[in-house]
Amino acid sequence: MCGEPRSWPDQRVDRLAARVRWLDRYRRFIALVAAALVAPLMIAQVAGELGAGWPEMHATLLSLMLGVVVWWVVEVGLVYVTALWETEHDRLIRERGVPRAILRKIRT
Repeated sequence: MCGEPRSWPDQRVDRLAARVRWLDRYRRFIALVAAALVAPLMIAQVAGELGAGWPEMHATLLSLMLGVVVWWVVEVGLVYVTALWETEHDRLIRERGVPRAILRKIRT
């Protein structure tokens, strides 16, 4: 019916679908921004820890590599969350339909 409020599973399905679409759209951007924010902090931290004996270029390259690792970890974490939401969304959609068919052998 048109005026009836939607049931909880329907609202949950719509919310999960919207979350997955949003996260798919902005996942890479979020991961890159997180890495860009963490990389300068890591450059300062690594340069302080390594001391004056290390050339600045080596410390900077090491920090950039750590920034790439941070980007990768954030990306994998966001993919994991997306997979969880997609799995729950799929489960909720499948529960609304026809029950699973069970094939039985014909007795002769």
